[in-house]
Order: sequence, then C-alpha cells, then structure tokens
Amino acid sequence: MPNASTHKTSPWTTLDLVKWTAGYFSDHHVENARSEAEILLAHSLGLRRIDLYLNYDQPLCDDELARFKALIKRRVDGVPAAYITGNREFWSLALAVNPSVLIPRPETECLVEAVLPLLDDKTGAAKRVLDMGTGSGAIIISLAHEHPEHFYMAMDRSMAALQTARQNARRHQLDHRIGWFCGSWTAALAPDRETFDLIVSNPPYVRSDDIDGLQVEIRDHEPGLALDGSTDGLQCLRLIIESAHRHLKAGGSVALEMGCDQAADIVRIAAAVGQYGPPRIIKDYSGLDRVAVMVKKA
Repeated sequence: MPNASTHKTSPWTTLDLVKWTAGYFSDHHVENARSEAEILLAHSLGLRRIDLYLNYDQPLCDDELARFKALIKRRVDGVPAAYITGNREFWSLALAVNPSVLIPRPETECLVEAVLPLLDDKTGAAKRVLDMGTGSGAIIISLAHEHPEHFYMAMDRSMAALQTARQNARRHQLDHRIGWFCGSWTAALAPDRETFDLIVSNPPYVRSDDIDGLQVEIRDHEPGLALDGSTDGLQCLRLIIESAHRHLKAGGSVALEMGCDQAADIVRIAAAVGQYGPPRIIKDYSGLDRVAVMVKKA
C-alpha cells in the first residue's frame, strides 16, 4: 500500500491511488483490477466512481489513506469487493449484500430476461410468482420492479438471507408487493396446491468436488449452502423439477438457472417427470447454457 512518507514526496491524489491500486491488484491476481480499485476507493471516500475522475487531483489525508489501505488488504486477502462495500448492482438496482447471501451475478440477469415476457398479460390478470432460494432477493425484486401489478412470494431456508432480501425490497419500495417465508424448497409449500403461474430459482448447482477449485472469493467467503449442489450438482435442480409442477397452474412455468454443462441433464429429468413440455434452454451473455424454462402441460 502506498505510504505518503516513503513512496512519494507529494500527496497521494485519487488518480494516483486508482492507478497504483489497479497495478497492485493485478500483481495479486485480482480480476477487473481497475474497476475494483475504483469501487473500493469511491466507497472509502463516500463518492461515486465518476467523482474520482471529476476530482482526480484531490489529495488524500492520512486518515483517508489508512482507511483505504485496510480495504485493499481485505480485497487482496480474498474478500469480495461487494462484501467490503456491502452493495452490488443487479438489473440496475442497488442491492445490499453480505456473507449470508450469494453476490448477484450478470448471468442471473438472463433468468430475469427469460421470464419477463411470461409476466406480460394484456388482460390485466394478476399472476402469482414464487422465487425459491431468494438469497439477496435479486430475482424477485427485479421482477416486481418491472411488473408491480403481480403478486410475489419469496422463500429461503436462511433467515439471515430473508432479512437481507426484505431490506433490499424496502430499499426499492417493493416490500409490500412480496410475501416472505422461511423454508426448504417445496417442503414449505402446501401439498398439491396449484397456486403459481411462475416459479423461478437460482438453486445451488456446483458439484461438491468442484467447490475447492472455485475462486478464493467464492470458495472461502460466499455461503456454501447456496453453492453446493451435491455430488452431481443436480440435487436441488432435480428436486425442484420433480415437485414444482404440483404447485403450478396448468400452463404455468418453472425457470431455473443451471450450470453451463447441465442442459442435457435438465432435459432428461424433465422428460422423466412427464409433466412439462420440452425445456427451453437459454444461453447467457458468454454464449453458455444458463437458463431452463419448462411449461407445465395443460
């Protein structure tokens, strides 16, 4: 970390720090080094990222340097920037995040994009939507933000995650549109009650043996329960596909995020259940299979 007394004779400015920190992060294999440097410095100074460049020659005092140094150390130690700042943007919405929830990722926006057309209804009839394993609430809040006319419910087995999700819903004046409950997948639902028009989920789908090979930021800091999909990575996906039809209205849909190599398994499981039409597989922004949408047969 730069030290004003030993590394420079002139004061450190915001631009100096962005450049130095980006190089330091690159040397320590932090991805998106420049962006991460900007995010942390802006957070440390209570500024927007653009303000760093509008005030590029602003010198920092010793207290500001010390505060920023502490953030740099945490990031190099593997703590994700989103957990350090306590915020992550998803679907252009600012969301609070903490180690009780997965950090929302751009790939999950593909799930939101995939189901938004299912919520269009020119008849004006309100639909019922359930988000299973809501985490930070990113998916259900994005849907409610785009279509506030529908009824939404969100569940998670972690009470800490639900508290975070409700905080995010309140932040965007959507808490009154969403019902919340704690439970584990469909075990928390009334049996064989065809209630929902749409069920969405980003369940755990990483194979247990692959957890140790994940980036240190994910492996050591994000909640393992939200990552580990058991030996084949399909435990939660399989459970949802095998049971979701009991809670969907005829013609309703279940939409799931999945691993990029799991499409064939999803198609096979859905076919074995026999309650859905052929799954529609949607690719993410990198061209990888990421979302499966299944429609319950009439």
